[in-house]
Amino acid sequence: MRGLLLLVIVLLLTAACSAQAFTPERVVFPITHFGPDIRHLSPFSIKFGTGFCLDPECRFVGTNYHVAKEMGAYVLIKGVLSIHRYLDSSPDETGAGWIRLAGFPVPGWLKFTLAHDLAIYEMRRPLKGFHGTGFDTEDLEDGEEADIYGYPLGWNPKRGLVRWRATFLGKTPQGLLAYRCRDDRVRPGASGGIVVNGSGKIVGIFNAIGEDDHVALAVPTRQLADFVGRAQPYLQAVLFPKQVFVSPVASDLYPPYDLPAGDGHEANSVDVFRLRLAAQRLADSMTNFIATQTFAWGRDDREAETADAYETLVLDGNQRWHRPSGKKFYDEIPFPPVAAFVNPGAEWSQLPQMVGTDYGVAVRQAPDAIAAGRTIHVFQYAAKAEDKVCSFRYVRLLESIGLDFFRHPDKFYDCHGEVWTDASWVILRISLTMDLSGPSYRYRALVTYGWVEKDGAQHLVPVTLVAQAEDRKSVHWCRGLFTDYGMFGTKTRLLVASDPNRTR
Repeated sequence: MRGLLLLVIVLLLTAACSAQAFTPERVVFPITHFGPDIRHLSPFSIKFGTGFCLDPECRFVGTNYHVAKEMGAYVLIKGVLSIHRYLDSSPDETGAGWIRLAGFPVPGWLKFTLAHDLAIYEMRRPLKGFHGTGFDTEDLEDGEEADIYGYPLGWNPKRGLVRWRATFLGKTPQGLLAYRCRDDRVRPGASGGIVVNGSGKIVGIFNAIGEDDHVALAVPTRQLADFVGRAQPYLQAVLFPKQVFVSPVASDLYPPYDLPAGDGHEANSVDVFRLRLAAQRLADSMTNFIATQTFAWGRDDREAETADAYETLVLDGNQRWHRPSGKKFYDEIPFPPVAAFVNPGAEWSQLPQMVGTDYGVAVRQAPDAIAAGRTIHVFQYAAKAEDKVCSFRYVRLLESIGLDFFRHPDKFYDCHGEVWTDASWVILRISLTMDLSGPSYRYRALVTYGWVEKDGAQHLVPVTLVAQAEDRKSVHWCRGLFTDYGMFGTKTRLLVASDPNRTR
């Protein structure tokens, strides 16, 4: 198993973040792009919209799909550059139609679905001085009061935050929330703003103006919760924990599996044999693909210190990385610019191989469990250091600056973990724990799997990959996410991170 990387040097202490009360000026902000418009042969154009903080630390920015498509794959917001863009709609999805967009000097047209008019920008670091607020996904009652916040376009190029007092009218046939604004007409530029109830919680994301310019339309927060679950499972666990089925960060359910003295690990169990076949099929099916892989590095319970994104190419089972705009390929994930870190390896592929038919590690079935009201099968596995299955590698300072002569060899350790499947033996999650000999004393990894669709066929693929190393002072972690899957250049859409109702 390929080694995991941990750089050990002196750590810098930072203050922990704390939740703050809802303050519109610290939650909502303008997003603007200036530049030539090649499509309309215009030497100058302005793209404008509104964004808001999704998470408490504001490293994820929410807005509309149509705003993000106009702004581009990368944006600069409050001096921070984004590393990745997640989109909830596309011109090819069912129900997509051509929508006229406001623009200067030339309006534009875009094909998408208004009910999925959502997008997320993942920023390299949190926006300083900004914070998120809570969400409410409950059904609304007609006549319920709310406030809409956005940065509409006006005669002053420096847009200001506007608040519209509004009354809920009901849902449109497309499933959007309709509000009548009592004080003023709604103006373009506020797209991507938020609808906030009397408790200061977001109930919708403003995305369109009705036929009457005093009517504002918004995507319900419930749709946002569904989108976040598909696009950013880590964020879903923080913002909408009740909707999480398979957690990408939760601990194992049962105490570790202690290997029996003899050969009594239920090798002949029918269910264990089914698991081994399912794991081997999964490992064998993930040998050729292209995807975007984002990483966030941090420690303890703090927000990520830095984040980055790479395109990963897996060819005949060998994985390499390169930056989206670069040509240089890396054989390992490049080191992040932080004092101490842990990098994952290829656990997304190696863990299914371990519990599959090739390695034959010890496996036993544990009691079933209930997650989000659904039954999951739980299995436990274990291996000894002498089996040469689980390895870890430390990276010292000299190697981290490019001196490979000082590269340390991999060292094998005892390891154990859990495998979760649904009733159809679809693998949902595999974990790994290794007890190390120092300076870190424990390494953990966790992979979740989900479905992508390409050319009408569904493929089970890795979705999240967490790695963390624990020493006596801190827990260093890296949270990876696979998205924008392609099979040799063909982009695919992630359907559900872990949907037990889908079959192969």
